[in-house]
Amino acid sequence: MHFRILILIFFITLLSGQSLFNRFVGTDPFMGSARSTAMGNTHLLNSTGSTNVRFNPANLGIMQSKLGFHFQINRASVFERWSIPIKDFFGEYFTNADYVANEFNYYDFSGGIYWAPFLDNLAFGIHYSPLTHFTYEYLEEVRGDYDTATEENEYASKDPLIGYHNLTTEGTLMLSTIGCGYNINIINNIDINIGASMNQINSSKISDRTNIDTLKLYDTYGFPNYSDIANLSNYPDVHQSSEIPKSSFISLSTQLTINSNSKIGVSWEGKANSETTAHFASIDSTNGLFQYWDSSTIEDSIFYTVKGINYIKPEMRSLAFNYIADADHGISLSFEMNQIFYNEHLNLNDYNKFKFGFEYLTQMGTPIRGGLVYRKAVIPAMKPISMFTFGTGKTIGNMMIDAAGTYCFQSFYYTDLFPVEEDIRTDYDLVRDSQLHLQLTLTYQF
Repeated sequence: MHFRILILIFFITLLSGQSLFNRFVGTDPFMGSARSTAMGNTHLLNSTGSTNVRFNPANLGIMQSKLGFHFQINRASVFERWSIPIKDFFGEYFTNADYVANEFNYYDFSGGIYWAPFLDNLAFGIHYSPLTHFTYEYLEEVRGDYDTATEENEYASKDPLIGYHNLTTEGTLMLSTIGCGYNINIINNIDINIGASMNQINSSKISDRTNIDTLKLYDTYGFPNYSDIANLSNYPDVHQSSEIPKSSFISLSTQLTINSNSKIGVSWEGKANSETTAHFASIDSTNGLFQYWDSSTIEDSIFYTVKGINYIKPEMRSLAFNYIADADHGISLSFEMNQIFYNEHLNLNDYNKFKFGFEYLTQMGTPIRGGLVYRKAVIPAMKPISMFTFGTGKTIGNMMIDAAGTYCFQSFYYTDLFPVEEDIRTDYDLVRDSQLHLQLTLTYQF
């Protein structure tokens, strides 16, 4: 019996979408393997290893090896800039000036095993991976100005660092999946595969933390000087956490191999709801976006509006088609469409994803992969998102090394997260969010 051990050593990834609203809707819950990510996120027909247990359990029945394992480490990086509009002497718009530049990273891991213990056309698999996370980090340096007097009564104007505005949310939902797939040969090269899996979203915790850090300023004589901290917000500190209970959903898939060049796949994933005992989220009526803070009817009272979480893993229906255009050069084309259904949960949009991917094998056997992804925004007030994907690989003996990446960018207008008293500016801040997705995978088989 031929055995293959599949080990994914290193996996660097970033999920698409804006990070400011991770706290409310989570990151993209449909993260697949390195190869399928490079090929336009076409996970249904191009997933590898135990990721098939999640996205296409039907494919387990025709995997070449009888046994396989994988482990992967994930890294997500976010680059975010906040800007305010600057106007000229006549009050006309001049440019946008950055006042916040955030960069934060997120790490997790996934792994799994698949095996065919009885029949060549029947296989089982287990997969463990992050479903989504709610991580977001905001750090704003607050500058002030004050005069320093010397012994000669000379004055100088400065812009010292007087404190920080901080907002951090943390939480990850891990997914445990078990499934099986069966292959049926109809005639010649025509095969049909069917598969099913059970997915459990494990219990977890979500936490929020906001605070205003004030630094002590000293005059020339060494005495504390708090004369100018007007640029600091008066928002209250928040420290809260909630337990998220477990939930579950099922996945079904089937694929038809028409011939050696063509393959069609269909899948369905159910919806799952993970909500804390107490939860609340509000939407700003002026911009249609989720808000963190709100003022009560009581003067000078400000509340952190977010309590717990009511998270929906949306229902997904997928249709995919793969075609090998040139068998001599290994040119394959992939098309996939996903329909995502939130059913108006938290006023979120149902939307479609359109994906295109390709793979080309050079004369040296090195694959060149790429793709494009387009989807409408899940939050009604946001703009659609486009993503560019790319990747390659290399085989050295029994070891295969794959690399992949994606890049997406989004900009939108949002209110100041930590406004200060007597700030009469009516313009929204411009938020620019760019995310880079990189993957490095090591596969060893024998």
